[in-house]
Amino acid sequence: ISLALVVAAMKIEQLPPGQQKAIKELNIDPEKDEQLLWIAEHAANVELPPEWVEFEDDDGNEAYYHAKTKQLTTQHPIMTKYKRFVEKVRKFQERMGTVGRKVKPHLAVIMNEVLNRIYRELPPITPELLERLTVLLYIDINIEHDLTRRVKIAIESYAEDQYDIALQAQQKADMDAFLNEVRMEQVRLEVLNKPDAVIMCTEIENQPARVKCEQCKDFFSLEGFASTHSTGKRKNHTTVKCEQTTCSVYPDQLATCEVDNTLFCDRAYEEVATRQPHIRQKRKKVLGGLACSEYSNTVAEVLCEDCSDLYCWEAFIELHRRGNRIRHVPLRLDAEGQLYRAGELLPPEECARLIDRARLAREGGAWLAFQDDQLSTYWYHLSDKVTTPQNPYL
Repeated sequence: ISLALVVAAMKIEQLPPGQQKAIKELNIDPEKDEQLLWIAEHAANVELPPEWVEFEDDDGNEAYYHAKTKQLTTQHPIMTKYKRFVEKVRKFQERMGTVGRKVKPHLAVIMNEVLNRIYRELPPITPELLERLTVLLYIDINIEHDLTRRVKIAIESYAEDQYDIALQAQQKADMDAFLNEVRMEQVRLEVLNKPDAVIMCTEIENQPARVKCEQCKDFFSLEGFASTHSTGKRKNHTTVKCEQTTCSVYPDQLATCEVDNTLFCDRAYEEVATRQPHIRQKRKKVLGGLACSEYSNTVAEVLCEDCSDLYCWEAFIELHRRGNRIRHVPLRLDAEGQLYRAGELLPPEECARLIDRARLAREGGAWLAFQDDQLSTYWYHLSDKVTTPQNPYL
């Protein structure tokens, strides 16, 4: 046994029991995966989602049950999402050739470059610096646009603060606070707010499950159950309903909206609306409500047209008590995603346009605003790596 392994084992033994358990469940090697230990630290304190119930099985082990989908598992449902996140990070590291690379030393180099730009009175961040930073933090800049935008905001804010501290106290920038902020965002987006995976039929490919066989304990579409239970002993098997609302175009995705009794995920709706523009003139029902920008666990109740953002009433009042915002007028948002101005229901197309614009402003698209060294604003496309001086969102 190598000395490194002995030291790693001693370090693990000193960790809290919950963290030790998370390291084992996530299959994290303390020596090879040292840069992933922070994920286990977050996973050690997970709470059970409200749809799940915890109980002890016949052997006295922890088990979890989802009443709507009829899922039964011995693994904490959030831990399953953490496992997917760890696997995603590992694949990214292999693809980018960064396996084993220590984050903090490389982050210090990037942070010093950012601080030097501030010292020279230049905009702190460039697309090239942002690309290097996202690779270091296991973020795919080509597709994870929302997270990339949040990293840019965080590094700019943090660098400005650290520059002031460095000037006053001659101290070097501390990376921990910035890392913790970004990693909290990663966990929130990749784990805590990640939609549950659609349960698919075990018999017919690309069909979502609609029932669970009480005897087989397997999940089936109605067609899949009928094809496997029409004869023999299985003919007397009984089922329970597996409740999940899935997209009609991409059946392995949960639906987010409904138009003319047809269910769509966001991707499917945009693709269909591009081919058939008239669909935007029809009433679009948002499923599950939209989240408040300030309190992500609270459903939005109003849309501020001036801010182009979604809030619960508490957040809207809190942010609009003073200054120019006090003149902003909220549009009421109902549970189905319909907007009302002065009590009047807005037309379907205007309603969809305002909500889509607010969501885009909040979640961000592929275009991200930067300033060049002459302080002129330009937009950079995170996937195509092209720039334009015109705001592509207008």
